[in-house]
Amino acid sequence: MSTGGVAVPPGSGREVSVGRNTLTVKSGPEEGHTLVGMFESAIPPGGGFPFAHVHDEYEEVFYVLEGEVEYRLGESWAVALAGSTICVPSGVVHAFRNSSTRLARHLVVHAPVAALALIEEVGRTPQEQWAPLFERYKSRLIKD
Repeated sequence: MSTGGVAVPPGSGREVSVGRNTLTVKSGPEEGHTLVGMFESAIPPGGGFPFAHVHDEYEEVFYVLEGEVEYRLGESWAVALAGSTICVPSGVVHAFRNSSTRLARHLVVHAPVAALALIEEVGRTPQEQWAPLFERYKSRLIKD
């Protein structure tokens, strides 16, 4: 854990796979953070996390860096182009997907940093075991 601040150069960071998506952790516990974390996510065509879910104690902000990403907020899906910001306070049902034919990238800021542990565990856990995992992190999948 860092105690004096960290500069994370372009193209660096710890890589995590979640489904078809590649996440590059830019800020997490290993950089000394407890309140906020951040990662960049490359979302191939057909990728994303299209499973509606809600976090009771986590907040997320998505910033589209490249391409277009569809975000579900509540019951509606909206297309967000590069430069768009999507704000997801705790308690809001959300999901995201890349329905285009091009790679998309977004930056994800989440608080507290413990949300990163949930995301990493989802990447290592079979989908049929997600419900108890989400519950452990005070989150839940939403059945449509």
